Amino acid sequence: MLTDRRELESKLANSIKTIKRKKNVVNDIKEELMNKYDIAGGSISTWFRSPEDSLPELDLREFYLINEQVYLKTGNLELIPEDHFTEVEIKEARKYSAEVKRDKIDFPITLTNATVVGNAAYSVPMSVQTIDALMSNGLLTYDFELQREAKFIRGRDNSIRKKPTLIKKNVDEIEEHLFQGTLVPSVLVYNCMTRSSDTGNEIIFDATKGELTITSGTEMAIVDGFHRTMGAVRAVQRQPDINFNFIVLITNYSTKQAQQYQAQLGKASEVSKVRIQELEANRHSDGVVRQLREESDLKGLISQTNRIHHLNKELVSYNVLADTIDEQFHMNNKAESMDVGDYLVDFFNILLGAYSNEFLENPVECKKTSLMCDNNMFVGYIVLARRMFEMEIKPKELRKVIKDIDFSKENNLWKEIGVLETDGNLNSNTNKLRKNIADYFETIDLGELVK
Repeated sequence: MLTDRRELESKLANSIKTIKRKKNVVNDIKEELMNKYDIAGGSISTWFRSPEDSLPELDLREFYLINEQVYLKTGNLELIPEDHFTEVEIKEARKYSAEVKRDKIDFPITLTNATVVGNAAYSVPMSVQTIDALMSNGLLTYDFELQREAKFIRGRDNSIRKKPTLIKKNVDEIEEHLFQGTLVPSVLVYNCMTRSSDTGNEIIFDATKGELTITSGTEMAIVDGFHRTMGAVRAVQRQPDINFNFIVLITNYSTKQAQQYQAQLGKASEVSKVRIQELEANRHSDGVVRQLREESDLKGLISQTNRIHHLNKELVSYNVLADTIDEQFHMNNKAESMDVGDYLVDFFNILLGAYSNEFLENPVECKKTSLMCDNNMFVGYIVLARRMFEMEIKPKELRKVIKDIDFSKENNLWKEIGVLETDGNLNSNTNKLRKNIADYFETIDLGELVK
């Protein structure tokens, strides 16, 4: 090279970061490198996902090709190929064709005999050959945020890089057990990262066929079973026709959710057909409620049933949240549901934080004189959140709305609009009650909150 490779790697990594979220640009680069040079799409995705770790590992020809493509797309003058590479290096790179001896695959791929084991979690048998193909094509990766184990090494260019913590003895033992036929069946856990797919949905599950499709662009990482995965790869490289299937739990979680559920996911088991039907019918709103359960101050305060258990200080029932979110927010895919979930997490954190005495400290006392903490009032809060979301009003502004509402049961407004009956009790017709609350929150003037 005409210049220091390490310096160019740094400049290229910075440029990659500026375009890595631009799907069209990334797809154009992928197409060029895949069609002209036979480079696997999964490998290219890995380069974009973690350029600092990936670029130092590239063959010089691959390094030239990705640098050339990023330069052509960004026009970054620091990346002009002729300034860094010799004529011979450029000529060799242009003749390059990636030779992958093992199966060339890319997402989307469809796995068979899949079953539902939980919300956004599926169980599927996977051959060691499939695992090897996923790894060799860069479709299955090691995520340092999930594993939280890494060692730091100094490269030949004196740079410091992270490497997975790999205990060779463990991998050797797993490989040997595979050859001896003595490996005990166990569950591997791989996560398909939310918001990574080109289509908006990382996973498509066909219950009638028992097929699970991982869609184009999805980033899949090992949550549990790194050493077993590497043992499988080593075994296939040594004996390509070796026969063994792992049970793989494939989840569709954010990094935070995958971290929280790592331990219990590894223990997941199949569920009844009735429960499967329920899970298959999951709406995007169910995923939003799961996000509220895990990430917001409503954690532990959402009833598992249609009834509120006051001893547990529960505030709202699952169906009120899920049904109302489903009615109010139009979500077409998982990515959109995550956006709604993020907004509602902030919304309810601010609401409960601003009125912690009513919602968190003394909800039972609050309910005696006020409607603020009533289960049904959450219908109104979600209507308000939907309107603010559509008008691009930040969640923090909701305090200006709530402070002007008199939630006291003595407020005649609630009787006038049919929330309370004349005797002061809640309207016995639950459907009308919730509709009246929703209608009221639709009429609140939000004009002053719009930017």
